[in-house]
Amino acid sequence: MTIDNKEGLINCIYAGSTQFSAQIEAILKAAKKDTHAIDITKTMPSDTIWHDIAKRLNTSLRSFVDIQQVEGYDADANYSEEGLVKILAQHPEAMIGTIVMEGEDIKHIKRHTELLEFFNVDSAGLEKTMHTEPPTTKRQTEDENFI
Repeated sequence: MTIDNKEGLINCIYAGSTQFSAQIEAILKAAKKDTHAIDITKTMPSDTIWHDIAKRLNTSLRSFVDIQQVEGYDADANYSEEGLVKILAQHPEAMIGTIVMEGEDIKHIKRHTELLEFFNVDSAGLEKTMHTEPPTTKRQTEDENFI
């Protein structure tokens, strides 16, 4: 399996069969951008891809794996990066959040609302104003997108 890094394509790696994944899938379906959803319960990225993602995010794979969700593993143990990949491969439901990539941009998100940043969605066109002014609630430009 490879991940296409072309500009304009949004790759989203997540573990399906959770409430969080249902929200992610709904956002991806509603998007007016080219998306590629990778559900790790169906297709697991290679060890190399996981290590590359962690390197690009400047983090450990530990930040992607909730060991407490996996029976028989010690949440306080210091697992190697290779060990964490194996745990994730055997227990994809332990994945924390989702990994989203577009071109060189990459982010580990833990709330579905953070995914909206990759679709250039603002707060429904609302602009912050002083409390004495009514908010602007209509489109200000032609290229604003709303999900």
